[in-house]
Amino acid sequence: MTERTMPDFELKGPKPRTLGILILLFLFIVLIWSSFAIVPAGHRGIVLWWGSVEKRVMGEGMNFKVPMAERVIKVDVRVQPHPFKEIDAASKEYQMVKLTGMMNFHIDPAYVNILYQKVGHDFANKVIDPAFNDFVKEVVPNYPITEILPKREEIRKRAMTKLGDNLARYHIIVDDIYISNIRFSPEYEKAIEAKQVAQQQVETQRQVLAQREIEAQQKVVTAKGEAESILVVAQGQAKANEALARSISAILVEYKGIEKWNGILPQVSGGAVPFIDIGKMGGAKK
Repeated sequence: MTERTMPDFELKGPKPRTLGILILLFLFIVLIWSSFAIVPAGHRGIVLWWGSVEKRVMGEGMNFKVPMAERVIKVDVRVQPHPFKEIDAASKEYQMVKLTGMMNFHIDPAYVNILYQKVGHDFANKVIDPAFNDFVKEVVPNYPITEILPKREEIRKRAMTKLGDNLARYHIIVDDIYISNIRFSPEYEKAIEAKQVAQQQVETQRQVLAQREIEAQQKVVTAKGEAESILVVAQGQAKANEALARSISAILVEYKGIEKWNGILPQVSGGAVPFIDIGKMGGAKK
Protein backbone atom coordinates (compact mmCIF):
# COMPACT_ATOMS: atom_id res chain seq x y z
CA MET A 1 0.00 0.00 0.00
CA THR A 2 1.19 3.42 -0.82
CA GLU A 3 0.84 6.20 1.76
CA ARG A 4 -1.15 9.26 0.84
CA THR A 5 0.42 12.48 1.84
CA MET A 6 -1.75 15.51 2.72
CA PRO A 7 -0.95 18.67 0.81
CA ASP A 8 0.57 21.52 2.80
CA PHE A 9 -1.58 24.68 3.04
CA GLU A 10 0.10 27.96 3.85
CA LEU A 11 -2.04 30.32 5.99
CA LYS A 12 -1.91 33.79 4.56
CA GLY A 13 -2.65 36.86 6.73
CA PRO A 14 -1.32 40.29 7.62
CA LYS A 15 2.28 40.49 8.43
CA PRO A 16 3.16 41.26 12.06
CA ARG A 17 4.41 44.72 11.09
CA THR A 18 1.16 45.61 9.32
CA LEU A 19 -0.90 44.31 12.24
CA GLY A 20 1.11 46.41 14.64
CA ILE A 21 0.55 49.52 12.54
CA LEU A 22 -3.23 48.91 12.49
CA ILE A 23 -3.30 48.47 16.26
CA LEU A 24 -1.30 51.65 16.79
CA LEU A 25 -3.59 53.55 14.41
CA PHE A 26 -6.67 52.32 16.27
CA LEU A 27 -5.18 53.32 19.62
CA PHE A 28 -4.26 56.72 18.21
CA ILE A 29 -7.83 57.31 17.01
CA VAL A 30 -9.19 56.25 20.40
CA LEU A 31 -6.70 58.55 22.11
CA ILE A 32 -7.65 61.51 19.94
CA TRP A 33 -11.37 60.85 20.41
CA SER A 34 -11.02 60.55 24.17
CA SER A 35 -9.11 63.84 24.27
CA PHE A 36 -12.27 65.82 23.57
CA ALA A 37 -15.57 66.19 25.39
CA ILE A 38 -18.70 67.60 23.74
CA VAL A 39 -20.94 69.59 26.09
CA PRO A 40 -24.53 70.04 24.76
CA ALA A 41 -26.31 73.40 24.65
CA GLY A 42 -27.71 74.48 28.01
CA HIS A 43 -25.20 72.34 29.91
CA ARG A 44 -21.85 72.73 31.63
CA GLY A 45 -19.10 70.18 32.10
CA ILE A 46 -17.67 69.36 35.53
CA VAL A 47 -14.10 68.12 35.13
CA LEU A 48 -12.79 65.39 37.44
CA TRP A 49 -9.04 64.73 37.61
CA TRP A 50 -8.71 61.15 38.78
CA GLY A 51 -11.97 61.67 40.70
CA SER A 52 -11.07 65.09 42.16
CA VAL A 53 -13.20 68.10 41.14
CA GLU A 54 -11.22 70.68 39.18
CA LYS A 55 -11.77 74.42 39.31
CA ARG A 56 -12.38 74.81 35.60
CA VAL A 57 -15.86 74.34 34.13
CA MET A 58 -16.37 73.35 30.50
CA GLY A 59 -18.69 75.45 28.39
CA GLU A 60 -20.91 74.37 25.52
CA GLY A 61 -19.33 72.71 22.49
CA MET A 62 -16.12 70.71 22.07
CA ASN A 63 -13.58 70.88 24.89
CA PHE A 64 -10.15 69.31 25.31
CA LYS A 65 -9.46 66.95 28.20
CA VAL A 66 -6.61 64.72 29.23
CA PRO A 67 -7.42 61.15 28.21
CA MET A 68 -7.82 58.63 30.98
CA ALA A 69 -6.99 61.17 33.70
CA GLU A 70 -9.93 63.54 33.24
CA ARG A 71 -13.61 62.66 33.22
CA VAL A 72 -16.45 65.07 32.39
CA ILE A 73 -19.86 65.14 34.10
CA LYS A 74 -22.48 67.11 32.16
CA VAL A 75 -24.98 69.16 34.18
CA ASP A 76 -28.13 70.89 32.89
CA VAL A 77 -28.06 74.62 33.74
CA ARG A 78 -31.34 75.55 32.00
CA VAL A 79 -34.50 76.49 33.88
CA GLN A 80 -36.14 73.27 34.99
CA PRO A 81 -39.16 72.41 37.15
CA HIS A 82 -38.99 70.47 40.36
CA PRO A 83 -42.28 69.22 41.89
CA PHE A 84 -42.52 69.10 45.67
CA LYS A 85 -44.04 66.20 47.50
CA GLU A 86 -47.07 66.84 49.71
CA ILE A 87 -45.95 68.21 53.07
CA ASP A 88 -47.96 68.20 56.30
CA ALA A 89 -47.99 71.23 58.58
CA ALA A 90 -50.15 72.69 61.34
CA SER A 91 -51.98 76.01 61.22
CA LYS A 92 -52.06 78.54 64.04
CA GLU A 93 -54.96 76.60 65.63
CA TYR A 94 -53.11 73.27 65.12
CA GLN A 95 -55.37 72.28 62.24
CA MET A 96 -53.77 69.95 59.70
CA VAL A 97 -52.75 71.53 56.39
CA LYS A 98 -51.19 69.74 53.39
CA LEU A 99 -49.30 71.71 50.74
CA THR A 100 -47.90 70.73 47.37
CA GLY A 101 -46.12 72.92 44.88
CA MET A 102 -43.53 73.28 42.17
CA MET A 103 -40.36 75.31 41.82
CA ASN A 104 -38.64 76.52 38.66
CA PHE A 105 -34.90 76.86 39.18
CA HIS A 106 -31.56 76.81 37.44
CA ILE A 107 -27.98 76.29 38.53
CA ASP A 108 -25.48 79.13 38.30
CA PRO A 109 -23.35 77.95 35.33
CA ALA A 110 -20.13 79.30 36.81
CA TYR A 111 -20.46 77.26 40.01
CA VAL A 112 -21.72 73.85 38.92
CA ASN A 113 -18.45 72.33 40.09
CA ILE A 114 -18.88 73.78 43.59
CA LEU A 115 -22.44 72.41 43.81
CA TYR A 116 -21.24 68.99 42.71
CA GLN A 117 -18.38 69.10 45.16
CA LYS A 118 -20.61 70.09 48.10
CA VAL A 119 -23.78 68.14 47.38
CA GLY A 120 -23.25 65.75 44.50
CA HIS A 121 -25.37 65.05 41.48
CA ASP A 122 -28.68 64.38 43.30
CA PHE A 123 -28.92 67.91 44.70
CA ALA A 124 -32.72 68.20 44.22
CA ASN A 125 -33.53 65.54 46.80
CA LYS A 126 -30.65 66.51 49.07
CA VAL A 127 -31.08 70.29 49.13
CA ILE A 128 -34.26 71.58 47.44
CA ASP A 129 -36.83 69.26 49.04
CA PRO A 130 -35.57 69.77 52.62
CA ALA A 131 -35.53 73.55 52.11
CA PHE A 132 -39.18 73.57 51.02
CA ASN A 133 -40.14 71.23 53.84
CA ASP A 134 -38.51 73.54 56.42
CA PHE A 135 -40.23 76.56 54.91
CA VAL A 136 -43.71 75.01 55.10
CA LYS A 137 -43.29 73.91 58.70
CA GLU A 138 -41.91 77.32 59.67
CA VAL A 139 -44.35 79.64 57.87
CA VAL A 140 -47.73 77.86 57.90
CA PRO A 141 -48.08 77.92 61.73
CA ASN A 142 -48.09 81.74 61.56
CA TYR A 143 -51.44 81.76 59.74
CA PRO A 144 -54.92 80.94 61.03
CA ILE A 145 -56.49 78.22 58.95
CA THR A 146 -59.11 80.64 57.58
CA GLU A 147 -56.36 82.88 56.12
CA ILE A 148 -54.23 80.25 54.39
CA LEU A 149 -56.28 80.13 51.18
CA PRO A 150 -56.93 83.91 50.93
CA LYS A 151 -53.23 84.60 51.58
CA ARG A 152 -51.94 81.98 49.17
CA GLU A 153 -50.08 84.58 47.10
CA GLU A 154 -48.44 86.02 50.21
CA ILE A 155 -47.24 82.55 51.22
CA ARG A 156 -45.88 82.00 47.70
CA LYS A 157 -43.87 85.25 47.83
CA ARG A 158 -42.48 84.35 51.24
CA ALA A 159 -41.46 80.97 49.85
CA MET A 160 -39.67 82.70 46.97
CA THR A 161 -37.68 84.85 49.39
CA LYS A 162 -36.98 82.13 51.95
CA LEU A 163 -35.95 79.41 49.50
CA GLY A 164 -34.05 81.89 47.36
CA ASP A 165 -31.86 82.87 50.32
CA ASN A 166 -31.50 79.28 51.48
CA LEU A 167 -30.52 77.79 48.12
CA ALA A 168 -28.28 80.67 47.03
CA ARG A 169 -25.44 79.29 49.16
CA TYR A 170 -25.51 76.20 46.93
CA HIS A 171 -25.59 78.38 43.79
CA ILE A 172 -29.14 77.25 42.99
CA ILE A 173 -31.21 80.18 41.70
CA VAL A 174 -34.98 80.15 42.32
CA ASP A 175 -36.90 81.50 39.31
CA ASP A 176 -40.46 80.97 40.55
CA ILE A 177 -42.54 78.96 43.01
CA TYR A 178 -46.12 77.77 42.66
CA ILE A 179 -48.37 76.57 45.47
CA SER A 180 -50.36 74.11 43.40
CA ASN A 181 -52.64 72.62 46.05
CA ILE A 182 -53.70 73.23 49.65
CA ARG A 183 -55.71 70.58 51.48
CA PHE A 184 -57.20 70.51 54.97
CA SER A 185 -58.47 67.78 57.24
CA PRO A 186 -61.66 66.00 56.07
CA GLU A 187 -63.63 67.47 59.00
CA TYR A 188 -62.60 71.02 58.15
CA GLU A 189 -63.30 70.52 54.45
CA LYS A 190 -66.81 69.31 55.32
CA ALA A 191 -67.32 72.40 57.49
CA ILE A 192 -66.15 74.63 54.63
CA GLU A 193 -68.50 72.87 52.22
CA ALA A 194 -71.46 73.29 54.61
CA LYS A 195 -70.62 76.98 55.04
CA GLN A 196 -70.44 77.47 51.28
CA VAL A 197 -73.82 75.79 50.85
CA ALA A 198 -75.35 78.04 53.51
CA GLN A 199 -73.81 81.13 51.92
CA GLN A 200 -75.15 80.09 48.54
CA GLN A 201 -78.64 79.67 49.99
CA VAL A 202 -78.46 83.10 51.61
CA GLU A 203 -77.26 84.61 48.35
CA THR A 204 -80.11 82.91 46.48
CA GLN A 205 -82.67 84.32 48.93
CA ARG A 206 -81.08 87.75 48.64
CA GLN A 207 -81.40 87.60 44.87
CA VAL A 208 -85.06 86.53 45.15
CA LEU A 209 -85.81 89.44 47.51
CA ALA A 210 -83.98 91.85 45.24
CA GLN A 211 -86.00 90.60 42.27
CA ARG A 212 -89.24 91.04 44.17
CA GLU A 213 -88.24 94.54 45.21
CA ILE A 214 -87.51 95.41 41.59
CA GLU A 215 -90.89 94.03 40.52
CA ALA A 216 -92.63 96.04 43.29
CA GLN A 217 -90.85 99.21 42.19
CA GLN A 218 -91.89 98.54 38.61
CA LYS A 219 -95.52 98.19 39.72
CA VAL A 220 -95.29 101.47 41.65
CA VAL A 221 -93.88 103.22 38.61
CA THR A 222 -96.62 101.73 36.42
CA ALA A 223 -99.37 102.76 38.87
CA LYS A 224 -97.91 106.24 39.18
CA GLY A 225 -97.86 106.59 35.42
CA GLU A 226 -101.48 105.45 35.15
CA ALA A 227 -102.52 107.86 37.93
CA GLU A 228 -100.76 110.76 36.24
CA SER A 229 -102.43 109.81 32.97
CA ILE A 230 -105.87 109.78 34.64
CA LEU A 231 -105.12 113.14 36.29
CA VAL A 232 -104.17 114.70 32.98
CA VAL A 233 -107.39 113.41 31.40
CA ALA A 234 -109.44 114.68 34.35
CA GLN A 235 -107.80 118.09 34.22
CA GLY A 236 -108.50 118.31 30.51
CA GLN A 237 -112.12 117.29 31.06
CA ALA A 238 -112.48 119.88 33.84
CA LYS A 239 -111.23 122.63 31.57
CA ALA A 240 -113.61 121.50 28.84
CA ASN A 241 -116.52 121.47 31.30
CA GLU A 242 -115.58 124.95 32.52
CA ALA A 243 -115.51 126.31 28.98
CA LEU A 244 -118.84 124.60 28.24
CA ALA A 245 -120.36 126.06 31.39
CA ARG A 246 -119.32 129.58 30.41
CA SER A 247 -120.79 129.09 26.95
CA ILE A 248 -124.08 127.76 28.33
CA SER A 249 -124.30 130.61 30.85
CA ALA A 250 -124.07 133.25 28.12
CA ILE A 251 -126.76 131.56 26.03
CA LEU A 252 -128.94 131.09 29.10
CA VAL A 253 -128.69 134.77 29.97
CA GLU A 254 -129.81 135.77 26.49
CA TYR A 255 -132.63 133.25 26.64
CA LYS A 256 -133.85 134.61 29.97
CA GLY A 257 -133.77 138.12 28.55
CA ILE A 258 -135.94 137.08 25.64
CA GLU A 259 -138.43 135.44 27.99
CA LYS A 260 -138.73 138.64 30.01
CA TRP A 261 -139.09 141.04 27.01
CA ASN A 262 -142.58 142.57 26.77
CA GLY A 263 -142.41 143.15 23.04
CA ILE A 264 -142.19 146.96 23.27
CA LEU A 265 -139.29 148.52 21.43
CA PRO A 266 -137.58 151.45 23.03
CA GLN A 267 -138.44 154.84 21.52
CA VAL A 268 -135.61 156.48 19.63
CA SER A 269 -135.87 159.85 17.89
CA GLY A 270 -134.96 160.08 14.24
CA GLY A 271 -136.86 157.06 13.05
CA ALA A 272 -133.89 154.68 13.09
CA VAL A 273 -134.34 151.11 14.27
CA PRO A 274 -132.64 150.79 17.58
CA PHE A 275 -130.20 147.97 18.54
CA ILE A 276 -131.72 145.87 21.23
CA ASP A 277 -129.49 144.21 23.83
CA ILE A 278 -131.73 141.46 25.08
CA GLY A 279 -129.48 140.74 27.99
CA LYS A 280 -129.66 144.27 29.26
CA MET A 281 -133.40 144.38 28.76
CA GLY A 282 -133.85 141.28 30.80
CA GLY A 283 -131.66 142.74 33.45
CA ALA A 284 -133.49 146.06 33.38
CA LYS A 285 -136.82 144.45 34.02
CA LYS A 286 -135.52 143.00 37.18
